[in-house]
Amino acid sequence: MTLFILSADWRFKERFKQHFSPACLRGFTTIARTVAAIEQQSPDLLIVDSRLKEGSHTLLLQQLERLAICSTILLCVEEEGETLPTPETSLCLYVVPRSEMRAQKVFEYLDPCAREASTYEVCGLLGESEMMVRLRKQLYEWGRADCSIHLYGETGTGKELAAQYLHRLKYPYRTMVSINCSLLCDALGKSMFFGHTKGAFTDGTIELSGLIKEADGTTLFLDEIENLAPHFQAYLLRLLETGEYRRLGDTAIHTSQFRLISASNERLDQMVGSVIRKDFLYRVCDVVITLPPLREHISDIPTLIKSHLSSLGVHKGVDASSLDLLMTYDWPGNVRELFSVIRRASLISGDGPDIHIDEADLLVAPHNPWTP
Repeated sequence: MTLFILSADWRFKERFKQHFSPACLRGFTTIARTVAAIEQQSPDLLIVDSRLKEGSHTLLLQQLERLAICSTILLCVEEEGETLPTPETSLCLYVVPRSEMRAQKVFEYLDPCAREASTYEVCGLLGESEMMVRLRKQLYEWGRADCSIHLYGETGTGKELAAQYLHRLKYPYRTMVSINCSLLCDALGKSMFFGHTKGAFTDGTIELSGLIKEADGTTLFLDEIENLAPHFQAYLLRLLETGEYRRLGDTAIHTSQFRLISASNERLDQMVGSVIRKDFLYRVCDVVITLPPLREHISDIPTLIKSHLSSLGVHKGVDASSLDLLMTYDWPGNVRELFSVIRRASLISGDGPDIHIDEADLLVAPHNPWTP
């Protein structure tokens, strides 16, 4: 899916940059560059901001009609009902209010094939298998929900990508606050998380607002939540129930309203009683979404390889025998391991026409780098 945006307002273009990868999104400021790009590649959708010089949009439409492009064009006007002088045209043109033009609005004007392709770019979790299509659909359905969401999956399956996607669906213009729960194991972690007043402890020379304050009105992502100590889980219970908390050294009660997303490499329900408190489990797992290991959707490997090589700027592919090998490997490190193998193989491939991978490249440590 390709999306072109013509606007002199950088803030208007920023609305879409958080949702679409650079591979499918191109922004332009002038008509000349937009037309030149369209002559090389006709986009699935062209968004035109009406805040151009007077008559510019008319000139653009005339040039596009001359090129006989088959792209859908969205002309974004200031207010609904505003009329702009536009020429008689056979182009697929829609006039939409500028204030309503958001990333999700784009999907309404895409054909089914481009719409499905666009979800790959928005979500970041690639794959055409039934399993990955179902996962993206599940993430999209729960993306705007006001409930805690827990992501479970083996290491390297893309839990952070899923969390970022869920966050963007609900809070597209806010920053997600992320923390690895392994860091919340001592007094320093508690101070960083809840904040502290000046003089709360010996080295507390300044006031710290804390991550909970930063998360107010956005997403709080707790990664590797299985590593959260039981006593820290107790600290979080009231916060997750009421949004209320106290900073270290402060008697005042503060509030923070956020959407919680957590992630783990292990099943929390099997850790209740030993590591996870039962009452804590109920507060973080309103919805549980499982990310499949790569060995369960092997058919997506060619798509993943092509995407990763493109992101690396490598303009060649993996040879047939290597691909056969990759399709039969078990991938204990999942997509992260696949990308590591591909990246290493591309670096040592030299000027050859294809990238070759053998069994030694699939080992976690094919050689000891510390020995000559």
